[in-house]
Amino acid sequence: MAGAFHRPVGRGFLGAILGAFWLLATAQSVAAGPASDVVGKLNAAFLQVMKDGPALGYEGRYEQLEPVVSEAFDFAIMARVAAGSHWRNLTEAQRATLADSFRRYSLAVYAARFKEYSGQKFEILDEQPKDKGAVLVQNQIVRSDGDPVRIDYLLHPEASGQLRIVDVFLKSSISELAVRRSEFTGVIGSQGFDALIATLEKRIKEFAAGKDAEVE
Repeated sequence: MAGAFHRPVGRGFLGAILGAFWLLATAQSVAAGPASDVVGKLNAAFLQVMKDGPALGYEGRYEQLEPVVSEAFDFAIMARVAAGSHWRNLTEAQRATLADSFRRYSLAVYAARFKEYSGQKFEILDEQPKDKGAVLVQNQIVRSDGDPVRIDYLLHPEASGQLRIVDVFLKSSISELAVRRSEFTGVIGSQGFDALIATLEKRIKEFAAGKDAEVE
């Protein structure tokens, strides 16, 4: 995703992010399970708002996706990782604000992106277990011309055992969380926490006004 942020992500940093979620463990394919159920519900929600996209409009798509996305993703963990070393200096109120802004920003991206249907379909390919109970769900969206685009999800278990998404990998290699961490830490480091929140809020408003999210 691009737009408000433009900091590059180095390979070394990407490896560090993946390691933070135990992706260095040797994986073996397993039958579909609870992790695939989480992704399956997310896929179904995306597909439905695509089919109803023009009738729903941006606000309708946002509202329909909000409960599903908020349940599927662990934005508190994602915000902590995205803030990097700055997290320790944030107050509890700032941490909560960042997690909520991250959640609403992600929802805005999805509501703007999944706006129309032209025969696409989602497919869950497999699950790969990782260390500490994490699971990588291999997933793809197949375009109307038959061209598949991989969108994989990394899920980790909460204390209750519930699996929630903590990262998204475009084309099986581009970590969204690594990109966000590069962006967020860059803005906080150069302009401060309030500037990051203002940037996120600005982008949310732009999506609501109709700015495309295809490259976000």
